[in-house]
Formats: sequence, C-alpha cells, structure tokens
Amino acid sequence: MPPGLVHFKKMSAFFNQPMNHTMKKIAALLISLAIFTHTVAFAQQTVSLTAKLTQCAGSVTLFRFNGFDFEPAQQATVVSDSVFQFKVPKTTEPVFYYLGERREMATPLLLGTEKEVTVEGNCRSLRQLSFKGSPLNQNYEQVKNQLNTFKRRNTQLSRSFQSADGNMVEIKKLTEDFKNLDTERVKYLDSLKKTQPFLSKIVALETYLSYQNNGERYPNEVIYFANEFFRFVDFNDKTYNQLPWVYESFKTYTSSLSPIGFEEGELKGYLEKALQRIPKGSRTHLLALSGVMTALKQQQHADYQYFAEQFVNEFKAELPQQTAALKQQLDFTKNFAIGGTAPDFTQKTPDDKELKLSDLRGKVVLVDFWASWCGPCRRENPSVVKLYHAYKDKGFEILGVSLDNSKDRWLQAIQQDGLTWQHVSDLKYWQNEVAQLYGVRSIPHTILLDAQGKIIARNLRGAALEQKLAELLQK
Repeated sequence: MPPGLVHFKKMSAFFNQPMNHTMKKIAALLISLAIFTHTVAFAQQTVSLTAKLTQCAGSVTLFRFNGFDFEPAQQATVVSDSVFQFKVPKTTEPVFYYLGERREMATPLLLGTEKEVTVEGNCRSLRQLSFKGSPLNQNYEQVKNQLNTFKRRNTQLSRSFQSADGNMVEIKKLTEDFKNLDTERVKYLDSLKKTQPFLSKIVALETYLSYQNNGERYPNEVIYFANEFFRFVDFNDKTYNQLPWVYESFKTYTSSLSPIGFEEGELKGYLEKALQRIPKGSRTHLLALSGVMTALKQQQHADYQYFAEQFVNEFKAELPQQTAALKQQLDFTKNFAIGGTAPDFTQKTPDDKELKLSDLRGKVVLVDFWASWCGPCRRENPSVVKLYHAYKDKGFEILGVSLDNSKDRWLQAIQQDGLTWQHVSDLKYWQNEVAQLYGVRSIPHTILLDAQGKIIARNLRGAALEQKLAELLQK
C-alpha cells in the first residue's frame, strides 16, 4: 500500500471524533501531508528512459509484445532533435519493451526495475545501442553474446561431425568437444541462477545439450530433440509469463520439427506434449502457442489450422481484436486445409485457352506451383516427370501453375524439362492470382487433390509424393 494511504488509514479514528477549531487545523495539516507523501510516492513508481538517438526520421516509440503482435506502449517525449524520453511503470521484475521508430525495426530492452536508464545509438542501427546506468541491460547483452557464442561453437562441431564420415578417431574427438561444450552450458546456466536469476530463465530456454553425449535413450536425434529441447525449463515459474523468449523458443522448436516427414499426427503430438508442460491459459501458454502457430503458418503446415483454432478459443477474452481477425482468416482459409474442397480457378494455357481446375475432376490432381527461374523447381522436375509417366494412365494429372512473367521463358522451360502435363499462368510473377488465392509464399509448392477436388496433402514431394500416389492409384 502506498505510504499516503497508510497515513489515511491510521488517522481514520481521529477523523471520526468531534473536532474543535484547533483540531480541525491539525487534521487539515495532516491531510495535506498525507496527500503530499502519497503524491511523492506515486511519482517514484515510474522509471525514466532517456534515448539519445541520431538519424531518426521523427519520434520514437516504446512497444510491447502482447503475445501475438507488437503494440505501442508509449510515444516519446521529444526533448530535442536527438533526445527522447519515456516514463514507464516501476515493476518488481524487469519487463521487455521494444524501442524504435517502427515496430518491425524495434530493438528489445529491459525496463521497470532500474530508476534511470540511458541508451545511445543510431535509429538506422538500433541493434547497436549502448546502455548507461543499466547493469541489467548490459548483463542482458552479455547473456545474448554468450548464447550466440555457444550456438556458433555447436554449429561448427555439428558440421565437423557430419563431415567426419566414419572416421572414428575424429568422431571420438568431436564427441569429447561436444561434452565439454555441454558442461560449459550447464555451468553457465547454474551460475546465472545464483547471480542473475531473471536472465537465467532466458538461458534455460536456450540450453539444449548435444545428442552425441545425451541421446542414448533415444533412437535418433529428431526424437531426442523433440523430447529434450525444453529440458531445463520450469514453465510453472511465473517469470516466463513476461518473457517473449518463450514465443521465440517455441517458434524455433516448431520450425525445426515441422519440415521433417513425420507420420500423420506425430508432429501434433510432440507440439501438444511440449505445450502441456505449461499452465493452460497462462500468459506463458499464450506466448508458446503463438510461437507454434506462427512457425506452422510460415511453413504453410497442415497443423496450423488446429493450433490457430486453439489460440482463438483460449485467448479470445484476452486478445479480442486479434483473435477476431484470426478467426475471420481461419474461416476464409478452411477450404485450403486438408479435407477442404480446393477453390476453383481459371487461367490461360500456353496456347491462350482458358482452363479451369474443375475441368480435371475425376482424376487425382497435383497442383504444382513453379517457375522457369526457380532453381529448386527445375531440379525437382525430373522426379515429377518420372511420377507423371508412372501414374498418368491410372487417373493422375498434374496442373502446373507458373509464377513466370515471361511467356517465352515459361514455354522454353516446359519444353526443356519435358513437362507434358497441363499448364496455366497469368504471367504476373509473385502476384499470380492463383498463388495469391492459395496463400503460396514460396516455390516449389504442391497441393494434391483427390478425384472430387478435396485437398489430400500440401507440399508432398519426392518419396512422400510417390508413396501417397501409390496408396491412391495402385490397383
């Protein structure tokens, strides 16, 4: 309770007694003193951030991450052309803010527990800020640098291990190097728990030990990673409610697992198992689920719809505007999910005739988004040609949707690669209307449809596509 309110409470009995003139004067004086004390105490409940920034186009803003997107927390008071000031609430634990002219260019800093923080830097390179009067932010920068050092060393060791190619002497040496790195990481985490407990929560999220020295209970590194990535994190600790690093860690975890060719439902099982470690409905849960959802959306994974619907149902009260917009988007894209009917479209063939997707009903159809300028697409074409010739007489068709903007190059690539199936394009490059309709943001990208035009799978290629075609068309 603020000191001023304590004074009010203690004087309540005195105020309720009958008062003469002198007592009224004393009471008035006490009230004035109480109000002054309360005002001073309230003024001390904020902390000051002074940002000395050059080359700014205008003012700067402090943003907060709400678990879904960045929202403005406070606009700067402009002291001069290059000096900006903020007053933020004092807190018992540090709070992540993001400083910048625009949310997409903002850089993180920790505020709330130090009375005054000064940062100096350049609006064009905010990642290079220097801090004064803030041991916390200086320590945070050191932690990030140390984590990056650990990651670089781990990457180097992993590459060397892959290149060892059965050389047992080299493998033994590298395994020992992995062990030493693991030991360093655990010691660093343990030391921070004693000296910087808040920052140790971030390090716990980033402490992943090598499979080479810790994976003996697992059949392979993928299964080890899926089960041990969050080994050192206690998600019941409420500090994680305020750490955007939870979002980033779950995004990294999901992005690492989602491209792997798991059996249907297996990835969903791993993600749900990780999320179940977190108190449901907590802000930590919000951050983690948002990270999962974001990664799946970026990779256009079939499980995106499932986790996005979870997010809407769980957090519609906390984020009403964001979840309403997300729900509207989900309703719109349901047709693009597995089991939905693929939206029909019409585009021109190489001989300028119009072809509808629905014209191909009755066949299993692979809608193949590609372009003559797309190296990975061209390298994949020989295997697609092989599959087409193997299954075209069994009810299989391909519809190539090109993101070319040159008809000559499009036609030349079709001829050079021997792509004897159906083709369409509007020659609008990335603005191709079918690609926009289907939310295609990278190529090659495939959508497999059954004979009724329902979506069976997205992004099947190589052996996975061949296996699915064999299931559908072998007689």
